[in-house]
Amino acid sequence: MLMIERGHCGPARVGYVEWHGKKISLPTLLQLDEESDSPGGYSILDIWDGRSHDTSVHPLSEGIFTEIVTPPNTDLYLLPSLPGASALREETGHAILRRQLELLRENESDLNPKRAVVRIPNRVSLEDLSKALSSFKSLGVRAASLTLDGTFGPSDMNAIRLRRALPLNWTYLALGRIEPSHIPLLYYLGFDILDTGLSYRAAATDVRLWRDGIENVTEKHISPRYCTCDSCKGANLAEMPKSARYDIIAGHNHATYRAVLSEARHAMETGHLRALVEAMTHRSPALASALRRIDADLYEFLEAFTPTAGDQVLPLIGPESYNAPAVRRFRERLVDRYVPPPRKKLVLVLPCSARKPYSESRSHHLFDRAISSAVGGARREVSEAILTSPLGVIPRELERIFPIANYDIPVTGDWDAEELRLAAGALVEHLSKFPEDAVVVAHVSGGYRQVMSEAEDRIVQTLIYTDSAESATSRDALSSLESTLTDMRDVVPLKSGPQVAREETLRATADFQFGRGTGQLLIPEGANLRGKLFHLVVCELEGVQLCSFVGKNGLLSLTLEGGEILQKTGRYWVRFDGRRIRGGSLFAVGISDADPFIRPGDEVVVVNGDEEVVGVGKSEMSGREMCAFDNGRAISLRHTRE
Repeated sequence: MLMIERGHCGPARVGYVEWHGKKISLPTLLQLDEESDSPGGYSILDIWDGRSHDTSVHPLSEGIFTEIVTPPNTDLYLLPSLPGASALREETGHAILRRQLELLRENESDLNPKRAVVRIPNRVSLEDLSKALSSFKSLGVRAASLTLDGTFGPSDMNAIRLRRALPLNWTYLALGRIEPSHIPLLYYLGFDILDTGLSYRAAATDVRLWRDGIENVTEKHISPRYCTCDSCKGANLAEMPKSARYDIIAGHNHATYRAVLSEARHAMETGHLRALVEAMTHRSPALASALRRIDADLYEFLEAFTPTAGDQVLPLIGPESYNAPAVRRFRERLVDRYVPPPRKKLVLVLPCSARKPYSESRSHHLFDRAISSAVGGARREVSEAILTSPLGVIPRELERIFPIANYDIPVTGDWDAEELRLAAGALVEHLSKFPEDAVVVAHVSGGYRQVMSEAEDRIVQTLIYTDSAESATSRDALSSLESTLTDMRDVVPLKSGPQVAREETLRATADFQFGRGTGQLLIPEGANLRGKLFHLVVCELEGVQLCSFVGKNGLLSLTLEGGEILQKTGRYWVRFDGRRIRGGSLFAVGISDADPFIRPGDEVVVVNGDEEVVGVGKSEMSGREMCAFDNGRAISLRHTRE
């Protein structure tokens, strides 16, 4: 049984698995068992103290489908494959899966399917894999392995693509030539147990493995790297006998694997695993290339398990961040879900700021003063759009939503070609939602001005630049901004009226959070809004609270009455297998069905079998996981029906 605990960062999980009455914490490592009576056997390695668990993993004979002999005291069995199967055709992959099924069926007395690990060939069609998995599941199999050669070439990429098609509630082993630097990426992709067999092979050739590469300790004219691990302390590796070096280097290599996996687990629990994966690619062209292909090919798989909310800083360091799931999802949701508030006759394009949210930065305080001075009560007819990389365009109403209030990028003033392309495309898409007779005022300089130039020919509205060539926050530039907007007040013209920033922010947030159209449902005309924007705003209708806007995370939290409104849209629902909920959490075992579009961090509505809303809260899993697992916390509840 696989149990996942709270926390998400892509498909990576923290939890444990119970095998043969033994509880193994995940993620963890697999090492060759040199003391095993069966050659090629493995044992589970405790990443905290480096000792082997008493859990054994035995590979059954590969390539020769004869009588199966299982050694005693084996907890898990790796079912047979064929040598070099990763390079064979899809038809061979299908045959390997079929033969593994036959072995389980023919040896039921010796091979308990619950202790079997299916080897997934790297070359097999998704259709054949899906059929085979259905049969394996019916037998009780709950674990699978994929083999990588460590190059992240076609064979490895095939294996990684197959990972997305495998059951969510299985345990996954990554076998093969896996270096320590590969661990964060493979863990991010949802592998729970990772092979450290390279430790011994490297030690046999006098190679120490490091987080960021390898080192041959006998290489002349190069000083050995200093190491503080228990194995290397005080050892002069270059001068000792090879047999003595082997044990020390193998110990060092194991310590490196443990340290990197521990770092990856900590990064996952703090919401920074994706950032760690990106950082590791800066030392390896192969990893950088693999991550870019993974982002392109497996976006739907990664995005489904990427949280939609959080308070951690999101570092966006370089090109590896441009299509990270949280970033790409924001750009796409903005296109699909954002609708500009009515009455907007002028769009003001501004640069982003280092401080988030933007409105709390010095530069945007200066912009705010200039805008208010120029248009006063007519500001309700001005829409503000902030340019940034790699997220594109941020409407002022959404500046506090994740990841906009959380991201951090290196600021140099120079934009590369991909940044310009992404931002210009996002700007054109954003402006296409405004009337053609609206006016666009761009108060930008440097790279932001380059974005405007890149988009200029595709902007259908009248475009006016303020004089901000050197710096958008200089005294002259701010004066130009104020005078330009003052002129626009009469030219457009802009009319004064009651300020509607609270209504616009809450409706835009609802649309972005739950889908286009929900803003008018949850914040209808005539609703009473109480509170200060960007702190806490409560929305009531006829004395009944529907929702509240929480400035800290830029999201709406629902009441049961608000949940009833959202339920009618058919979105973000979870069906509870009962009548009433007790306690502050709903676990997956009590869920019979869920909206597959739910992501970790989403606000969700819990309904019972009679379609009655019985709770609202925050999802801790994706909707698919809620249906796949029969354990683990699925929802942290905020309100429940008495």
